[in-house]
Amino acid sequence: MNLETRLPSHVWEAVRANYEKRNFTGAILDAFYFLSELLRNKSGTEGDGASLIGLALGGTVPKIKLNRLQTESELSVQRGMEQLLRGLYQSVRNPRSHDKVVDSEDDAQTLILFVGYVVKQIDQAKAQFSRSDFVRRVLDPDFVPQERYAELLVLDIPPRARFDVFLDLYRENEEWKAENMRLFLKALFETLNEDDIQKISEVVTEDLKTCDAESTIRAVLGSFPPSLWPQVGEAARLRVENKIIRSVRDGRYENASEQCRSGALGTWSTHIFAVMTLKDEMLGVIASKIWSRSSEERAYVFRYLFNNLPDLSPMVPERIASALCSRLNAGDVEVHGLLGFLPPWDEVNWPEKLKNAYSSFKTAEPVKDSDNEIPF
Repeated sequence: MNLETRLPSHVWEAVRANYEKRNFTGAILDAFYFLSELLRNKSGTEGDGASLIGLALGGTVPKIKLNRLQTESELSVQRGMEQLLRGLYQSVRNPRSHDKVVDSEDDAQTLILFVGYVVKQIDQAKAQFSRSDFVRRVLDPDFVPQERYAELLVLDIPPRARFDVFLDLYRENEEWKAENMRLFLKALFETLNEDDIQKISEVVTEDLKTCDAESTIRAVLGSFPPSLWPQVGEAARLRVENKIIRSVRDGRYENASEQCRSGALGTWSTHIFAVMTLKDEMLGVIASKIWSRSSEERAYVFRYLFNNLPDLSPMVPERIASALCSRLNAGDVEVHGLLGFLPPWDEVNWPEKLKNAYSSFKTAEPVKDSDNEIPF
């Protein structure tokens, strides 16, 4: 008999090496190892032997459904397969795993063919957990933006499927709602092991090395836990940080219409301020915008970045202090108001020149905007 032609191709590949070497007992065990791994992957559960079979095929709501489970006959098939596999593992797999058994080629063909039959049934079965259905739940417009809801969603993912769920969602990042995904990814990442985190950082690294799609960059900046950013490859990090700094440099916000006129990508940069590599470069760009004669450039900083400046520097940097002093000395009411009601740094930590400029503030007459900037 040509065993290869009688088996599903993936089963044959699993047993081929030992079978062709005429290690028939080894080939039988290979078939059972393959079946066990299939049960784990299909059900998303761990375990081995009888416990694995019970978790995958047993219970009132099996993780692997061989049929619709609506008639008594269908229920009997489900229960029968569970009991059959328990018996096979106990009578065939276990003795060969623990004792010395010598099998003939006929024995191997009979047993491996039967495992092949079982594999076909499992392959055709419907798993209780569907990754595509789950992705729709996460992207659902009725997603509840609460930590508890995100935690409950993550609990529905079989541990073995969590990395694959992440990949499926990542491919849909254009559909993400940032607030929802921040909650979901935070809950998901708390359940992942170090190997999965490393694999995710590798996926993101490869993507960001060449990615120009702002939707993907926004997804990473705005939705991923900030702790992931330092694990992204350095070249990819530097490239993206440079890209967002350029966006901040171009950023403008119009107070009258309450619209961001340019620099949309840069508005997402605050999520990684604390873990940026190019902090000094970002501070330089922000300082130059505070110095700017253009109210739209200043408004961009005050609207999107100002409150997060301590994440870039715990103390007031000299260049930022100088820029703020210049605005206060020019009678800028907006800067005076921000420092009075929403200062990024506590006043006790201000440098003396900033304290003096603030305390001696005098309102100036409004001046017409200019695109020319004070040299910095």
